Amino acid sequence: MTTIPCPVGLEELGPDHFAFPRAPRVYEVLLGGTETYQCDRDTALDLYMAAPWVMLAARTNRWFTEVATDTVLRRGARQFLDLGCGLPNRPDLHHLVPRDCPVVYIDRDPGVLAHAKSRLDPGPPYATTVLAGDLLDMEELLRAPEVTGSFDLAQPIAVTVHDVLPWNTDDTAVTDAMAALRAWLPVGSTLSITHLTAELNPRQVSEVVSVYEHHGIGVRPRSRAEIGAFFGGFAHLGDGLAAVSRWSAHGTNVRHFTPYPASASDAPAFAGIAVKTDHSRR
Repeated sequence: MTTIPCPVGLEELGPDHFAFPRAPRVYEVLLGGTETYQCDRDTALDLYMAAPWVMLAARTNRWFTEVATDTVLRRGARQFLDLGCGLPNRPDLHHLVPRDCPVVYIDRDPGVLAHAKSRLDPGPPYATTVLAGDLLDMEELLRAPEVTGSFDLAQPIAVTVHDVLPWNTDDTAVTDAMAALRAWLPVGSTLSITHLTAELNPRQVSEVVSVYEHHGIGVRPRSRAEIGAFFGGFAHLGDGLAAVSRWSAHGTNVRHFTPYPASASDAPAFAGIAVKTDHSRR
């Protein structure tokens, strides 16, 4: 693994980083992870009290990573970019793809980066890079030598943006960033997105948003139309943009995170995988 130096190490983050909840660590609690702090566990408990499905929703979202990865591998994908990768939690993306496939993990949270530096599989046989970056600075991020040096831009790239965009509340900035990403991707590349929505459970998603905001974390659910716009003119695969719980796993080789059956209201997010074609509108 090539590890890009983190902005700070865990020991240098300062007390505020551990005194207040962080979205990636709260998600780690919901997945049953242990590398969290009391503030994260308190937030997760409040979320559970407001919406008991939050743990199932987190697992369903994580399961979709396997579905999406298997789907794009079957299409021949051999280069992978994970935007907003979150804390390492097996199976990570590089565990799901052939070991010689380049995988670039990007996140802006310094705690995530410090954990990634210490926990992601070091060295061969994995071709893995960890990079500090904010997807809202997409054009600068995509010019980073760690990105350009990892990928052959004459070949398709599979991009994962799972449960990331809701934590970016500036609609214009997100729209511009996704447009820059789509323009940069070579033809044949795939874009996989999951995104929280209030359309599938209006009352409780509103309560979830309130809990997060009470704990100092902004979150922006979006409508199906708003999420669909992030794909631009890319051609959707499989079930198209659909509830993540209903996205068919037929014909895939999902292994680790197959969830308990979830209704759309118990995993209120839309998911989609789309491919850039010669005729795709950006």
